[in-house]
Amino acid sequence: MSAQSGAAAAVTVRAATRDDMPLVHNMIYELAAHEGVADGPKLSIQDLVSDGFEQSPAWFFVLIAELDGQVAGYALCNRAYSSWTGRAVYVEDLWVSERHRRRGVARALLRALCERCAAEQVTRLDWHVLEDNAPALALYARLGARDLYRSERRLALRLDEPCILAVAAGHLLPSTPPQSGAHIFPRFD
Repeated sequence: MSAQSGAAAAVTVRAATRDDMPLVHNMIYELAAHEGVADGPKLSIQDLVSDGFEQSPAWFFVLIAELDGQVAGYALCNRAYSSWTGRAVYVEDLWVSERHRRRGVARALLRALCERCAAEQVTRLDWHVLEDNAPALALYARLGARDLYRSERRLALRLDEPCILAVAAGHLLPSTPPQSGAHIFPRFD
């Protein structure tokens, strides 16, 4: 897909294959450990193979970064669609192993991802980042990324599986309506 010049000349990025899923699975666990997620991911290698290579369309795609002949990181992404701008991609994971950091791997992954997005006429690329990840935030700022909370006052929300099943069964959590002007979610200003 791409190779970077200068300090990151040895970084190459390629599309993952089903044979890469054990490596991707291991890196997902590295990411979880780095973020301090005690119970870790729930996916098996077979889940990754099935959802990424046996379903049509695939639920996700992965880009693999290699540095000096070693797997150095990955980006796990899925396609989305914006009712405002059309084709979009969501980056679920962007991970560079500890020993390969500060060598241009994340930048190479993002460049290759943007090359793919440009070729597929994707109009936006979305992701989340931990607010205390200063090196990543600095890179994303240099790329031109915007903080959607600051620029558009958008919060990221999620329903986990138990809530999905409850809502699908017609259940809602008990609540009291917020007073006029009150916020149901915490504010981080």
